[in-house]
Amino acid sequence: MNSQQLENLVHKEIPITKALDIHIDELTEHSIRVIAPFEANKNIHNTAFAGSIYTVATIAGWSLVSHIASHLAIEGSVVLAKAEIQYKKPINGDIVAQCEIKDLSSLETFASSFKRKNRARINFIIDVVEDGVIKAQLNANFALVGQ
Repeated sequence: MNSQQLENLVHKEIPITKALDIHIDELTEHSIRVIAPFEANKNIHNTAFAGSIYTVATIAGWSLVSHIASHLAIEGSVVLAKAEIQYKKPINGDIVAQCEIKDLSSLETFASSFKRKNRARINFIIDVVEDGVIKAQLNANFALVGQ
């Protein structure tokens, strides 16, 4: 699945992503960067809306799990099982969420768990950055549940 196919899937499965103007900016085998423009996601303080920040970070994780499942040829529903966000500093521009799988053994565990139990979980730290500074972090646990 390429970035455009993944973005189309996101917009189809999670319609609010269109209203927030969320786009897949970069996609590799083990990483993703998702962007939402500031103008569509600002609040009355002229900073990025906390709900949009949370949503963009969640979509980055959800999309990466969907991409990984597609790459591993395993089918299921991706759900956010648990998440905690830290808002560290206000965001004054576009919301940019990025996530990378650094421990590739977690993918092996994920795949083998799914094949054994028809469900699997994976944890990500999703950074929301502006000008190279982490402004928020989402610690998220996603589940893939077989049909």
